[in-house]
Amino acid sequence: MSGLSRRGFLASAVVASAALASGRAEAATVPLLLHDPELSAGRRFAARAQWLGAQSVALAGDRVRQMQALLVSAPAAIFAVTRRSDELLVGEIAAEAGYRSMALVRHDKGRMTANCASDGAAVARLAYLSGAAWPEAFAELALDKAGQCAAASESLTMPAFSWVMVK
Repeated sequence: MSGLSRRGFLASAVVASAALASGRAEAATVPLLLHDPELSAGRRFAARAQWLGAQSVALAGDRVRQMQALLVSAPAAIFAVTRRSDELLVGEIAAEAGYRSMALVRHDKGRMTANCASDGAAVARLAYLSGAAWPEAFAELALDKAGQCAAASESLTMPAFSWVMVK
């Protein structure tokens, strides 16, 4: 994890989690977690979610039908680690169902670029602070369990897009 102390990371994670939780306070459903099983970052996100007691859905087959079926339960938010093409297609399907984009973080060649709405700024900050541990930190954030601080390899961030949509 960059030069950030564990205490600094935990404090940032708690702030980010509180910011997201306040936006979801009224919703009684858990967020929908999605991942691309062919991406290393997607598999790490799914593994951490499972370790925390949740299930991330692997995107496969007909994305339109899959998403329409998943959105029937009206999840409070969508957290995903996918390729750009899935972020665009799945994001469009979710937007048609009333969701709006809150945060999009692009991971590529060891760098992160964030594009966030004002209520998603904490996501961008947490992505920056967590460095190579982002897939795990993102799963913790999605499940309001920030601060578990999973260990991650010292490798560079893997190519992927992580994104959040809310109702």
